[in-house]
Amino acid sequence: MNGRRLASIDALRGVAALGVVLFHTNAIPGVDRRLFYGDAVDAAAFFGKFGVWLFFVISGFCIHLQWVRAKLDPSIQPMGAADFWKRRIRRLYPPYLVTLVFYVWLRHHLGELPFTALSAWKVGLHLVMLQNLDLRAMGAMNNVYWTLAVEEQLYLLYFVFLVVRRRWGWPATFAVVGGARVAWFAAAMLLHRVWHVDIMVTQAAAAQWIVWVLGALAVEGVCGLTPLPRWTRSVWVGGGALVVAGVMSWAQNYWLTGGALDNSIWLVVDVVWGIGFFAVLNALVAREATWVRAGRAPIVVAGLAWIGLFSYSLYLTHEFIEWRVWPFVASRLAAAGVLLPQIVVMAILAAACVAFARVFFGLFERPFLTRRDPSVASPLLEATQA
Repeated sequence: MNGRRLASIDALRGVAALGVVLFHTNAIPGVDRRLFYGDAVDAAAFFGKFGVWLFFVISGFCIHLQWVRAKLDPSIQPMGAADFWKRRIRRLYPPYLVTLVFYVWLRHHLGELPFTALSAWKVGLHLVMLQNLDLRAMGAMNNVYWTLAVEEQLYLLYFVFLVVRRRWGWPATFAVVGGARVAWFAAAMLLHRVWHVDIMVTQAAAAQWIVWVLGALAVEGVCGLTPLPRWTRSVWVGGGALVVAGVMSWAQNYWLTGGALDNSIWLVVDVVWGIGFFAVLNALVAREATWVRAGRAPIVVAGLAWIGLFSYSLYLTHEFIEWRVWPFVASRLAAAGVLLPQIVVMAILAAACVAFARVFFGLFERPFLTRRDPSVASPLLEATQA
């Protein structure tokens, strides 16, 4: 740990990315589920998808950091909209565009994306990161791309958030972002029932805005700009909320089949995940001072932080390894009479995805990193030591 980056934030990035990687090994072909409780491992991997919600909280934390630093230090100029978007596009778009071009070529080469007007529409939506607004485009290239579209739309909403936050404070802010989620769900239900039109619900920025804003609140709390109660940085509270969210998600996906209870859980469960990640993030960041004094982070945290450094590359590229390369390998193994247990395949694929992503990071992401990343936070480290 060099004192320039928050190991806690990078470690959580690593956790989130690995969670999504493991989720996408769910139901992977060419494995033996009779050994090492393969079906149970599949079921456990289901929870990895909620790493996306952790990413939303981390994103709110890091994006809002610059504004918080400017509030705490008058010598720091607040970042204007033009500079903000220039920095975001430079940071995120080049590696995304590389993978998008590759996937367009690959899917066309495999006959999955013929030259049609619809295909052009799907590609166009991906180029401007609006793919989450059309069901036909959602998984047309890569199954994680919808989350990147949500992120870009949340960046647009960030400036709305700032206006509300500055003028009316946090109670009004949560009324707005919570109301946006309820309104989006209500609109989706109305469109479905009255006009038989389906839109993205939990994959929409309006629905996830409240989760993202929890990250913004976290950075204000850590820096002392907005005092928060002690429970907001309790691992026990965060862990308890995550357990509750896990039970709710499990019930919704495996037990409930519609009805008022199912719909109620659907409305609130993402927020419960967000609260759990919010408290865990606060608790880990609060431990940064201890790690700084020791001169190093715990080995597990350091390892996860290393992965977190290139978690965006891992996020962009892992599907290629899991669903394009692995089936080819699995078919060769099956022909040789080799069928590996699910847990072994998951470990192999996770390692392969990390290795591939690290190379991709060096080639296509690192060159576009700014000298100081939003998670670089000496003021934050000072705040955790106060």
